[in-house]
Amino acid sequence: MNKSSGERSLAPKAPLWLLALNMGCGTLGITIISPALGLVTNDFGVDEATGQWVLSAYFGAIALVQLFYGPLSDRFGRKIPLLSGLTLYGLGGFLGAYAPSIETLIAARVIQGLGGGSIISIIRAIINDSYERLEAAGAFALISGIMVVVPIFSFISGGLLGEMIGWQGTMFLIGIAGGIAGILNYSYLHETNLYKLEKLNPLGLFRNYMKLLVNRNFNAFMMASACNSGIFFSMIGFLPYEFARRGFTSMEFGFWFALAPFGYMIGNFMTRFWVKKLGIEMMTLSGSLISLVSMFALLGVDFLGWMHPLWIALPSMIYGISAGLVIGNGSMGAVYAAGHLAGSASGMIGAVQMGFGVLSGSLVVLAGGYESFNHGIQVLIGFSLVSVIFSMMTSRQKTVEAI
Repeated sequence: MNKSSGERSLAPKAPLWLLALNMGCGTLGITIISPALGLVTNDFGVDEATGQWVLSAYFGAIALVQLFYGPLSDRFGRKIPLLSGLTLYGLGGFLGAYAPSIETLIAARVIQGLGGGSIISIIRAIINDSYERLEAAGAFALISGIMVVVPIFSFISGGLLGEMIGWQGTMFLIGIAGGIAGILNYSYLHETNLYKLEKLNPLGLFRNYMKLLVNRNFNAFMMASACNSGIFFSMIGFLPYEFARRGFTSMEFGFWFALAPFGYMIGNFMTRFWVKKLGIEMMTLSGSLISLVSMFALLGVDFLGWMHPLWIALPSMIYGISAGLVIGNGSMGAVYAAGHLAGSASGMIGAVQMGFGVLSGSLVVLAGGYESFNHGIQVLIGFSLVSVIFSMMTSRQKTVEAI
């Protein structure tokens, strides 16, 4: 059957718990180090902007490598590239734990990102292999809602590990997680790519990406989700320093900011129950508008001089709800709009989302956001506005499955 004809055979569904575990493993590499960033900069005697590279190196590596994992999974299947990435991810974790300098730690984070890029990219493609459009958005939301336990755990345990045994403990945990995930995927994940490409060549890959770049719906969904993702990646970079300026420890930051992934869980379960009624486009737009409201709320907190961490945590939780609405719906809307280029599309979406993490973090640094909370939030307001604009550009696509 020709997959591009609009009718396709669906692969047997992979275990949702396993997909959730994979997504959680990738999220662990992003979130667990955030509460300990201050400890890293103090330990190596570097400034906050240099410490930002501990995050940016990971984001940048993931952004680059996802452009290749997606097409590779289209050609060779989903399982082999995923297992290879998890192996590299775990190795990078153990190397980071023994890093003697900030440069070595950044290099280890690059290795983690080169492996972790397989997770986000390929899991989206696996979902697309097994579910129709609205069902896929619901499945992605359910998986994201389950795996959100990981960032909640990460923010709290990252701060706790940092206080008890140092930031090195966070790297050990990444290494262990990569090893366990690799073993479980080898044992329980079956191949879901029923339409493997006959061959893969650089020119064909370039043409695939060119096709995606002229796909209006694909780009609108992708950019809406990328802008929203960029906000989160910036927040975990500069908010720990704002908490420190207010006299709070890394453990306290981890505890309070854990409300953000809790909000993300709420947003994903809202998608799970409402996406078939409201549609992917409306869910994406609603989430983008909520994100804008939450950023203005943070700006108001700074303007009013409210110092209790709850006043930062609550708008962060509201932002988390918006992310649960935008990222899942936007990502799956973009993947579905790409048709038979699902693997390439998934890789490109992940690359752009992580690239926006690097971009937003860099703009916050340039705007002086690490020294002035107000300046950092103004940058994120801009990202929210762009997300709203692209959400409004999404047009309703014909749903081929019965609801």
